[in-house]
Amino acid sequence: MERFLLDNAARHQMLVERFKPPRQKTETNSKASTSSITVATRIRPISDEELLSGQVVAVFPRVDNSGVVDLHELRRVSSSFQPGRVFSADDKTETIYEDVVHPLIPWAWDGNVGTLFAYGQTGSGKTFTISGLERLVARSLFDGRLEGERNIYLAMFELAGNSAYDLLNSRASFSILEDHLGTTQLVGIQEFSIRSEAELLALSQAAKELRQSAPTVKNDGSSRSHAVCRIRIERPSHEPAEGGILYLVDLAGSEAARDIFSHSTERLKETREINLSLSVLKDCIRGVARIDREKRDLSKKEYIPFRQSTLTKVLKHLFDPTESRKCRTTVVACINPSFLDTGASKNTLRYAEMLCKS
Repeated sequence: MERFLLDNAARHQMLVERFKPPRQKTETNSKASTSSITVATRIRPISDEELLSGQVVAVFPRVDNSGVVDLHELRRVSSSFQPGRVFSADDKTETIYEDVVHPLIPWAWDGNVGTLFAYGQTGSGKTFTISGLERLVARSLFDGRLEGERNIYLAMFELAGNSAYDLLNSRASFSILEDHLGTTQLVGIQEFSIRSEAELLALSQAAKELRQSAPTVKNDGSSRSHAVCRIRIERPSHEPAEGGILYLVDLAGSEAARDIFSHSTERLKETREINLSLSVLKDCIRGVARIDREKRDLSKKEYIPFRQSTLTKVLKHLFDPTESRKCRTTVVACINPSFLDTGASKNTLRYAEMLCKS
């Protein structure tokens, strides 16, 4: 199939050029202002290596700023999606930060829980995006613009299957348990007091060098685990209010069946675990979106399967309807624009659109 598409790249390009987008009424969500979930989509630039191999762009944001994304397939009718706030290949990471991520900083500073997820196919630019956003978060925490004094603590870890590893302690394993109050505890993890932007970024870089990775069909250095940066923001001891938490989560990349044909038995097991945990996460986020829509009416027993995955156990406070902490979540769906990856891109766009409509 890949060879067929490459052989017909010129025809695909011609069809794209002839495409005239129909008039489409953009949908507005009247509940968007009260939702705890913000959805954005970033379409990365196609790389020089991809262009040299004969690949062409198949995913385009509408130029009218309507928030519509068109995806073109050679053998099928073009598809259109409205996957939240759309960022094109020309948009800088700073623009994404100011539009959809920066609001999480004062939110967590004031004692609430903010979470950022980078989601998408292997090779779609998740790690690049989350790394850039992390640098901007570090700057905002220490630039002196936030009111009041806070103590800031950093922990960084990776989750692979049912295992958890401390990336600031030589990948030492630790346990994820619930205490008698139902609160998730990370037993044995190290946490560092942070006093500057440079210190946070230095520890983050050291942690990234220990993260598990392996070559895949799509990416020579694909991340094979979920990496979590937890920034805990504690008020001084004389203030009784609860401290805030900011999570930055670089999710492992999903892989399509055609990308795993050469994997060993161990790698196939690893891929199944990744895809299963991503599926559970999607179900949990969708469940929270439905509860938001119903204004958190606890008389309606919405089932959210957060105990089915290590990742969602760690982030239990986001998904448990009985939790009292205020949470906000931003999901950045990352898209590979190549016409060889329209199947995975369509799945990501469809999911982002579904979250917006929930």
